[in-house]
Amino acid sequence: MSEVIMGAPRVALNESDASIHDAEAALRLGFRGSAVAGVVHLDCFVPPLLEAFGQPWFERGSISLYFENIIVSGEQVESVVHRPRDGDQRVNVHAQRIGEPGFVVAQGSASIGFDPQSELRTRDLRLCDPSALRLLKGVMPGRSLGEMTRTVSSEAQSAALRTGGVNTALPWYSEASPWGDPIACPSHVAFMMLRMANADDGTYFPQLNPAIGDTASMFGAMELAFINGPMFLDRPYTVRGEVVGV
Repeated sequence: MSEVIMGAPRVALNESDASIHDAEAALRLGFRGSAVAGVVHLDCFVPPLLEAFGQPWFERGSISLYFENIIVSGEQVESVVHRPRDGDQRVNVHAQRIGEPGFVVAQGSASIGFDPQSELRTRDLRLCDPSALRLLKGVMPGRSLGEMTRTVSSEAQSAALRTGGVNTALPWYSEASPWGDPIACPSHVAFMMLRMANADDGTYFPQLNPAIGDTASMFGAMELAFINGPMFLDRPYTVRGEVVGV
């Protein structure tokens, strides 16, 4: 049995009150309470991944997660990373609720370098027959979600670090890093890319309307990969999106 690296227990906090992140709305939809966004859990993997792969993980590392269970705001989560053996470029990872190893929040893989066998790249993203679609009728793989310029704000990241929205702090997130300037934490890298879903007028995924209408969305899975990282704060980045599966 392989050795594992355990992340420290972290309180997962929800700083949004939209959709399933609102306690009343979440209860109406059958959840136990205010659901924490899946991207929040990315941060708790960073210390174990740095122990496993070192600083290069922020330069060309990846993490690929398939979410299994919802965490309610205020519950504690810990990350588990299998320690790589000599030559290993990919390891298995998962997050679990504190005190309940059987309550898996997310499972997946992490790697150094491009991983064609990541958790999500080995899954069939064709979820159903396109002709049977109702909610996303007319949305097909390959459809562009557009292109825009976005930044990770140092002000926003600092605020999240103060309030616990980012529950795993590194000095590099607010001070000089090995690459020079402060860097973005994984959750804020993901949030930056996801913000392309919102138009300036607040419309959610205008590129897909009217196919989605008024919806309550949630993350089923997520993969984040650095190619020429890390990502720095307050610098403009070009973000592009495309539908890969429906």
